[in-house]
Amino acid sequence: MSNIVTINDTELQVIEYQGQRVATLAQIDDVHKRPDGTARRTFNDHKHRLIEGQDYFVRDAYEAREMGFTAPNGLILMTEQGYTMLVKPFGDDLAWQVQRNVVNGYFRAKEAATLPPPAGTKPARVRSTPTSDRVKALAFVTREIARVPGVRPEAAASAFLAIVERDTGLPVSELRSALPATPPEVAFQLNPTFLAKRLEIEGLKASHINLALIALGFQEEGERDYVVTAKGAEYGEMRSYTNQHNGHQGYQSVWSAAVVPLLAAYFAEHPDAAKPLPKAPRKHTKKAAAPEPQGALL
Repeated sequence: MSNIVTINDTELQVIEYQGQRVATLAQIDDVHKRPDGTARRTFNDHKHRLIEGQDYFVRDAYEAREMGFTAPNGLILMTEQGYTMLVKPFGDDLAWQVQRNVVNGYFRAKEAATLPPPAGTKPARVRSTPTSDRVKALAFVTREIARVPGVRPEAAASAFLAIVERDTGLPVSELRSALPATPPEVAFQLNPTFLAKRLEIEGLKASHINLALIALGFQEEGERDYVVTAKGAEYGEMRSYTNQHNGHQGYQSVWSAAVVPLLAAYFAEHPDAAKPLPKAPRKHTKKAAAPEPQGALL
């Protein structure tokens, strides 16, 4: 089925959440030919009459971004029931006709496409769907990643649930609530630059922190990036990143606040480890000498 539905000469991107079709407030403005912000103002005026979870859903900025929307103030998703209540103030004849078309051509189009076959029809053979195959593949990858030293299994599981919810719309909030909560003192959120600032040692830089973490046995040098060791997994983990300046993608180590006193003790015992590091010598390319002029051939 196409992911685009055309109603009232307006193309609507099909959005599904928790197994049902939903619509954004901006889509409602577009299909009803109303000025931008009309549906939001109506929603705010009548929000006390609507029930969250039945008439609408709210996604925060991060969750909206996972769905492909930029919504710094959050994203409102209206269900069929919520939509019909929201557009009640749109009382002109066009609004009534558009409402009928939206309900039948958008919200209920999925139901019409999945009506049961006529009586006597041989049931189709049950096969795995691309979605279920994708979830199985993600589950396998998640298990493998969780085995990597420095990766917390609960962090891998949380990332897996976020992808499944984004790609399938399946409700995973109850599953996510079953994951163990991470106390703030052990949350992995400090990269070497922030650790250097936290220690407040004059001249200390991320490069000093990386060398200290290696000396403590908490990380080691990989082919391209530093890698958290099994010993360091108690205090840190590997996390993917993308450099906004050059587009370089890789992994970096991030650490909990619990590693700070260990680093402080290390630098107190090895004060020279905080001294300026020698700069790597620049590589100069020797220019090839110009060829000597040759005499005329006789």
